[in-house]
Amino acid sequence: MKLTPADHKIDSGEAPSLVVVAQTEPEAEDTQAEPAVLDIYAKPAYSAELTSFLKRAKAKNFHAILDISLWGWGRIALGIAMFALFANPLTYLLAILFVSSGMGILVALSHESQHSALLRSKKWNDLVGAWLCAYPVGSVYGASKSVHLAHHKYLNTSQDPDRHFHLEDDKSTPEQFANYFLKLLCGGQLWTSIVVNGFLRKDDGVIAESAEALSTAVNRRKYPEVFNLVPVQMVVFSLLWLATGFWWAYFALWLVPIFTLGTFFGYLRGFIDHARLESDDTTLAAGRLISVPHPSLFDRALLTGLDFHFHAEHHFFPAVPHYYLPELHNVLQNDPAFRDRYLVRPTYFSFLRDYWKQIGSGARHPSR
Repeated sequence: MKLTPADHKIDSGEAPSLVVVAQTEPEAEDTQAEPAVLDIYAKPAYSAELTSFLKRAKAKNFHAILDISLWGWGRIALGIAMFALFANPLTYLLAILFVSSGMGILVALSHESQHSALLRSKKWNDLVGAWLCAYPVGSVYGASKSVHLAHHKYLNTSQDPDRHFHLEDDKSTPEQFANYFLKLLCGGQLWTSIVVNGFLRKDDGVIAESAEALSTAVNRRKYPEVFNLVPVQMVVFSLLWLATGFWWAYFALWLVPIFTLGTFFGYLRGFIDHARLESDDTTLAAGRLISVPHPSLFDRALLTGLDFHFHAEHHFFPAVPHYYLPELHNVLQNDPAFRDRYLVRPTYFSFLRDYWKQIGSGARHPSR
C-alpha cells in the first residue's frame, strides 16, 4: 500500500485524511481504480468500554505522593545513601545510575502534571509538578509545558517542536547515531534546556496556540522562570553536603547525572517512542505512535519509569494518569478503531538492536 500525505496532525480537528491506494491494475489505459480513504486520524467513536474507562480514570492524590516520594526521590536517596556510607568508585557509579533513574521518574511525573494528570487540584498539580519534580532536575516547567503540548498537538508535522528528536534523517548511519547521542551524553542539551527554554524562547504562534494554559502555570511572572531553579538547586546543594559530608557532592552526584545519563536516556527513549523501522507496517507506523507493553528489566531500569512505555495510549488520552495506561492499552487493543492506529514493539532494546542493524546495513530511513 502507498500512503499519502506524509505528514498528519494528531489529535486535531484539522487532521487530513490518510489515503490508502491499493496497487491494482487500472481497468482501462486512462482509468484508475478509486482509492479507498481511511481517515485513521479522525477522532473515532468511543466504545462503551472506553467511555466507561475514561469516566473513572482520574488522578489519585495518594498515587502521586507515592510516586514522587518512593519511586522518584526514594530512588535518588538510595543511590546517594550507598555512596555516603561506602564512598568508592563502584558506589559512585551505582549512585549515578540510581540518581539518573530517579530523575527520570521525576521528569515523567512533571510531564504528567503538564497534562493535569498528577493531582486532582489544578493549582497543586502545577505547583508540585514544577517545584518537586521539574526544578530539582533542571527543567524549566512552564517552557517545557508549552513545548510539550505543542508536540502533542502537532505530532508528525513540521510544526512539532520536537520533530527533529524523532526523525531518523540525522541518525541514519552508525556514525550519525553515535555522534548524536554522544553529544547528549556530554551535555549537548544544556544550551537548549537552560538558555533557550529559560531565557530566549518566546511564545511563538505554534507554541502559544497549543499551550493556552501556560500563562496560568507560569503566573505571568515578571522574571524568567529559570530563576526559580536557583533556590531549589541551593537546597539540593545543602542537603547533599549534609548527607555525604562532601561539598562537591552536588556537582558529582547531581549535575553529572542531569547533564549526562539523565539527558542521554531521556532523549533516547523519546527517539524510540516515535522512530520507525523500514520493516514497520506502513499503516500502523503512519502516525509515529508506538507502545512497548512489556519492556525488559533493562528498559524499566534505565529508559522507562512507571508506565510511560504505553506512549501511544498516552498520546491518544494524555489526561489519563500513568497507572491507568496498562488497562487503557487493553481497552484500545479490543477496539479496531484505535488498535489499527499505532505500533506495538516487543522492547526498547529490541528496537535499538533492529535499528542499528538497519543503519549498519546501509539502509536509510526516509522521513515519512
